[in-house]
Amino acid sequence: MRNFIIFFDEKEGTSPLVRLLDNFDQISVVHPVGESWEPFDRHSCGWLSMHDLTQCFDMIFGENLLDMERLNAIYTKTANAPLEVIDTSGSIGFKMRFLPPHPIALHKLFRSTMIDLLKENDVTVFLAVRQDIFRWALSKYHGDGTGKPGHIQFKLASGKLGNGEIGKIYVYADRLEEILRACEESHARKRRLMKDMQSIGIRVHPLRYENFLADKRAYFTHLLEALELELPEHDLDAALQKGAYYKKVHSDDISHFVENHEEMTEHFGHRFVSW
Repeated sequence: MRNFIIFFDEKEGTSPLVRLLDNFDQISVVHPVGESWEPFDRHSCGWLSMHDLTQCFDMIFGENLLDMERLNAIYTKTANAPLEVIDTSGSIGFKMRFLPPHPIALHKLFRSTMIDLLKENDVTVFLAVRQDIFRWALSKYHGDGTGKPGHIQFKLASGKLGNGEIGKIYVYADRLEEILRACEESHARKRRLMKDMQSIGIRVHPLRYENFLADKRAYFTHLLEALELELPEHDLDAALQKGAYYKKVHSDDISHFVENHEEMTEHFGHRFVSW
């Protein structure tokens, strides 16, 4: 079995992904106590120094017996909540954005340090990718349901909002084009990151959001194979049947949440980046 990190960007379906992964007895998803599932993103760990980040990674992924008290002593220097107890008997992993966790950290230093950490600790890397960038850009544009930044899925999951209460928005072409270009650049960055990692022997696998939606059983079978985990079919089905807490936000029919859907589909519906 192998340890892993999932690198992601916003609205690529990784929240339900890690919740489903945590349903498997053979996998321990690292996360703080509470509702956050990105332990090393700034909103969870604060301005963690590169030195402390390195120590945390080495302790989590190292071969020595994990000392949770010592790990949390480092982590909670800046984090508001400690990490949940990590089960070291199976595969260990978590998701995070590929961004420096400290305000003065140089991106080049962070990139080289992170790649060294992944190599030294023999971590398998998954890159979350959403190929249909038209739908991805619309999800970003829709944001909190009003066109402002935010996440509807958390409101849906908590019951504060029902699917029928998600309003429609009018999409402006110029703004959507800006988001589409940012999505395309995200894919380009991931391609470069994948190439750099593979060049030094790090195992990297894309996780396609469209495959997750189409067939979760096949999707997780592929993921488990990459982690060298062999599970009986009934264990796989049982983990998936527990659910992911989060609900799918947007209907497959964009007319349900975009007023000028025909115009947007005609102009931008072809935008897609294959992996």
